[in-house]
Amino acid sequence: MTLMSFEEMKRRYDGGEDSLELTLEKWERILKHSNTIFHLNHYQDLLKAAIVPIFLCTEYANQCHMCPIFSVCKQGHSEHWIKLMRVVQAYAIAGDILPKDPLHGQIETFVKKLKLCREDILSKLN
Repeated sequence: MTLMSFEEMKRRYDGGEDSLELTLEKWERILKHSNTIFHLNHYQDLLKAAIVPIFLCTEYANQCHMCPIFSVCKQGHSEHWIKLMRVVQAYAIAGDILPKDPLHGQIETFVKKLKLCREDILSKLN
């Protein structure tokens, strides 16, 4: 499975797929990819995939506080997001000489938080 590009996300979103599910899949792919990378270019590809825009931002423009992942994002200002991006950026610069565990752990934690957001919104809908 490859990393999700903007083109793929847009095509699938335009085809009617749920933006939250696409966001979760994007990060699950990044998590899976983080287990297999070893070359600096791979870490740079992971950074590119991490910054692919998500369509939740389009759906909740001007109403960010209502977004299902607001607690982990906060318009890119949450502690969770900032910490994750700092780690991903560090690995894009020096990843092939760093141990993989910190990167994988940060991504795994973020994916778990996204899943909790999904569970929360599903429980509110039921």
